[in-house]
Amino acid sequence: MKHETLVLLSHEYPPYVFGGAATFSKQVAEWLSERGWRVIAIVGRVGVHERISISKVSDGLTVVRLYFPEIPPRWLLYAKLARGYVERLAGKGCRVVLSNNPLTGLALPKSIKNSLRVITFFHGSVYSLLSLAYYASPADITKISPPELAYYSEEPLIRYLTKRDLLLSDTYVFVAKHVMREFENIYADLAKDIRSRGVVMYPGIEHSRLANLRRSVEKIDIGKIVVAFVGRLYYTKGVAYAIKTVETLIHNLNVKDVEFWVFGKGPLEQWIRSYVRKNESLKSKVKLTGFVKRERLLTILTKYVDVLLHPSLYEGAPLAVIEASVLGIPVVAFDLPWAKEFVFDGINGYRKPCPCIDKLVDGVIQALKLRNKVPLNLTKKYDRTRTFTELENAIASML
Repeated sequence: MKHETLVLLSHEYPPYVFGGAATFSKQVAEWLSERGWRVIAIVGRVGVHERISISKVSDGLTVVRLYFPEIPPRWLLYAKLARGYVERLAGKGCRVVLSNNPLTGLALPKSIKNSLRVITFFHGSVYSLLSLAYYASPADITKISPPELAYYSEEPLIRYLTKRDLLLSDTYVFVAKHVMREFENIYADLAKDIRSRGVVMYPGIEHSRLANLRRSVEKIDIGKIVVAFVGRLYYTKGVAYAIKTVETLIHNLNVKDVEFWVFGKGPLEQWIRSYVRKNESLKSKVKLTGFVKRERLLTILTKYVDVLLHPSLYEGAPLAVIEASVLGIPVVAFDLPWAKEFVFDGINGYRKPCPCIDKLVDGVIQALKLRNKVPLNLTKKYDRTRTFTELENAIASML
């Protein structure tokens, strides 16, 4: 079965972006190519002066990058361009397409849909929008950037396209159990198909490599408590809650020796800078690093970070949380459905009521006692040898 050609569709793909879906796609492509499959990843983010860039990463992996304007909806623009490449590859004998929702129905030409077997990855549901509507105050709305609002306005379209993806796909891969349950609830008329065709496959991490990093890299004490945030700087990712938690930690508890390191970029970056400038106590405490390459980021986290603060309103399967746990870094999050699957009180962190800042502060203080005590056995289920083997078996069963 191996040496078959597989097409992978993802409008985002590292190293140019943070993001779970992008990282997931890259890991899937690399894993399958290392296992003997020929993978052609059709992705975005080519240079603005190029229309297409083709690079052979290895004997089994070719990455085709397409140019499309950086305007919403970016994924829709990508799908229109990708469709022609999928059609050509199908004509050359490719029989399996791996796609990310909501691209499947858009990127597969109608003329060849019946000749392809399709696996679609589902990274989350419209519950992310419901959480925003439930928890955001009028003051919070001002922190939501135009690009983020544009994304939320696409909800009816995404809901429609997602249903098309469910109808067109042979197999559904959900990145977490709570995601699969959400889809069963949202698309009740397809719940039976979701249960029969759906599998839960956590994003695959290199567990042994991360565990070795934890064992080999010594924690460096800089004389300060280092709290970190890792992710895109969007309102729903919780960075505004995180900033206010650190501010409360300093003011109310008189914790002077604390620093807050923010790893990531996004539309809230300027709001963070402005907020820090207006608050004297934060000026020397908050460090914005911007984009940091993955390998360096993991090393920095291992060496310096005491607690990962991740008060996101919605996640599918948060790589930042999973990898922090392997590295022995406890996580503090809001007690929301996604967190119940990944954060366990007193074991790898604490979940606190949403949207209570004071409770998050308590969680940070409690979590300090868990540094380097998070059991490695807790995170072995995320190892890519285990999770991606299930995907490989699903592909093989189609051929």
